[in-house]
Amino acid sequence: MLNWLANIFGWRFDWPEFVLGILFGLLVAWGIRRALPSLLEATTWTKQRARTVGEGFTAGAKDRYREELVRRVETLHMARAILALEEIVVPPRLLAPPAPSDPQRTEQQQEGSLGVLPNLPEANVLSGIYRAPTLSLAEALADGPHILITGEPGSGKSTALAYLALRAGQRDPEAGLAAEMLPVLVHAGDLRLDHQPRDPLTVLIDAAQLTVSGGLAARLPGYLRNHARQGKLLLLLDGLDELMTDELAPVAAWLKRFIATHQGNRVIAAGPPRGYDGIVEAGLAPVPLAPWTEHEHRLFLQRWGAAWQKYVAPGLPKNRIGDLDPALITGWLVGLIRTLTPFEATLRIWAAYAGDARGGTTADGIEAYLARFLSPDERQVAEVLGMTWIKERVGCIPERLLARGTPVSDLIDAGILARRFAARVSFAHPTLGAYLAARGFVQGSLPDPALLEGWLPAEICTHWIAALGDVTSEAERHLRVSDDPLAQHLLLCGRWLKDAPAKAPWRPYVLRALATVLNDVQRPYGLRLRAAHTLVLSREPTVGILFRRLLTSDAPSSRILGALGLGGLRDEESVEPLLKLVESDPHIFCRQASCLALAAIGTQPALEGLGNTLLTGDEEVRMAAGESLACHPDEGYGMLKDALEVDNLLTRRAAVFGLSRVPEDWALEALEKLQVEDGQWIVRGAASEGVERRKNPPWSIHAPVHELSEVPWLVAYASREGLGVAPGRPALDMARRALSSGTPEEKLAALDAIAAAGSEEFSLELNAALRSEDPQMRDAGYEALWRLTAPSAALPVAAAARA
Repeated sequence: MLNWLANIFGWRFDWPEFVLGILFGLLVAWGIRRALPSLLEATTWTKQRARTVGEGFTAGAKDRYREELVRRVETLHMARAILALEEIVVPPRLLAPPAPSDPQRTEQQQEGSLGVLPNLPEANVLSGIYRAPTLSLAEALADGPHILITGEPGSGKSTALAYLALRAGQRDPEAGLAAEMLPVLVHAGDLRLDHQPRDPLTVLIDAAQLTVSGGLAARLPGYLRNHARQGKLLLLLDGLDELMTDELAPVAAWLKRFIATHQGNRVIAAGPPRGYDGIVEAGLAPVPLAPWTEHEHRLFLQRWGAAWQKYVAPGLPKNRIGDLDPALITGWLVGLIRTLTPFEATLRIWAAYAGDARGGTTADGIEAYLARFLSPDERQVAEVLGMTWIKERVGCIPERLLARGTPVSDLIDAGILARRFAARVSFAHPTLGAYLAARGFVQGSLPDPALLEGWLPAEICTHWIAALGDVTSEAERHLRVSDDPLAQHLLLCGRWLKDAPAKAPWRPYVLRALATVLNDVQRPYGLRLRAAHTLVLSREPTVGILFRRLLTSDAPSSRILGALGLGGLRDEESVEPLLKLVESDPHIFCRQASCLALAAIGTQPALEGLGNTLLTGDEEVRMAAGESLACHPDEGYGMLKDALEVDNLLTRRAAVFGLSRVPEDWALEALEKLQVEDGQWIVRGAASEGVERRKNPPWSIHAPVHELSEVPWLVAYASREGLGVAPGRPALDMARRALSSGTPEEKLAALDAIAAAGSEEFSLELNAALRSEDPQMRDAGYEALWRLTAPSAALPVAAAARA
């Protein structure tokens, strides 16, 4: 047996070596066991050290990225040459969209006069005059959906993105959810979409690297990917309103992939009110940027004056403009900038402070602005660039198309151009580019009309051609179009009135056509409201007569439009007839509109009339008077304060509703005090409601609806009919059935759902709604058709008109 063991498998078994091996193994195991705690401790220390180093690296990149971002966005505005954005910015807000129609809604509609306030997606100056409900960017971001901020060039969309990037970069609590995220602000022209990488985040990283220093660019990919994995990335995408439809399509496809691949991250983009094809399908909800109210205009004047005195005036010659009291300039300007966009207001205020104003029009302001930064030779080159941009119909101009010797770097330094990806440039402010192009065209020869349609920058260029030259033939062509249920051609010409010469030969024809629409009670209310908005901005002296005539109409809708128009014009001659409507009109909406108009007019007789209504009117009209006084920052705010001391509880309650609309901290403090200390429960309840409305606005932004089978009321309707709702065609058929045989509320909701789903096969039903005897159906049909066609910037019947 031992011999067998000694020669097992042909190997000699050595007992001494075997014993020594066992002893050595035991010794090694004992040593490892003794050393194991030290080894584990060393491993843990190594991992912690590596993590600390990594976190330090990331923190360094994070802090440096935010610092560079803040420095960059401080210059992304018109007055960057003299002031930082932080010094003058007015916090932007979004118009609260109307709640979707829902026949199942059972909650009681909130009290107040907000139902008569204008709220249109593309024509909203009146919304600013009358303080329509709005949401801050932080409140909008908290609602959940990705957002497409819409507005005309110059409305402040890019500044809104820059403001949010600034506050998020500073981790300011004012930014809400954005303060916890990493903002990435890029321009659509910097997205490289000629190839599609597997991860759509790569496209964003490449664009973001163009905005940072070389040292940070190399560290940026890992930094952004880490935040994207955590759902902490906030994409702020600018420049969509500069792109043609064929350029917009790949951006929309990329956004859709990005949102689907990197869920939990957020997207806010800036785009046009019309012509955003594919962006909503990508998951972004279009929301208009709110126009400035008188409160925002005064705040901007105040901040500009303070910043000018601090940073600019000390460097100006003595005994000149630098010595002027900003309060004098503010008092002069506050009434002149009432209906201006932020772009226009900046030009007007800057020219007033600099003392180089050339006149009272926006064109004069642009000329003064350009003269500050461009020599005559550079000005000529810039006009050629503008014409090239419009003729090429591209968002960004390839530098190879520019004439040899074009001073691109100088124009970039002057703030006229911005450099983009792949050796391209774009205008830093599209309105300036469109103006320069129009100036060049007017001095030379006008382009083919086809080049000036179907693209927002081209339409803005046409606007300035109308201001600088003669567009009679174009106006006549547009006015000849008859098959235009939305009246887009007429409204397009109407927008030219704002800056066109008073003696332009085409003005009377456009004004007459707008007046015809406004007077026709069979037209949808939304169309008539757009006509009223256009007339308010037309600077036509005779428009007030038209609106005053509407006050005597038998149709309540006409009286409402007349009142809103007169307030928009600040027509002092209409105070007496408006006060009569407040006292005796049988329709509460007419009385509410009249109260709003009186507050907007703001003369002593108008405010005294509102004060008397606040003290002696019936309950509903008192409430309207209180809420209307919130539109007047001077005496209106003071009257609301005084009304809180009146013994009459209905007056105090109405004042509470007014204070709920005042965007000042002292108003919120007063409401919080009243909800505890007032002796009447009805006043305390109204104050509690006001506090809740200020802290948690009842308005929200809803994600786009792409599948009607997910709409709760339509599912309930189908169940009532003994049917189900499957996705796709069956859901569309069910909506058609509800539109045909549902209740009045279900028919309105069906029109809203059709528009939300973007279905274009309901033309017959929409046309029938536009011709309905029911005014609500006409208006709902018009808004549904507008929303269906909004993704396209084209005017499809224009070609037929030319033929």
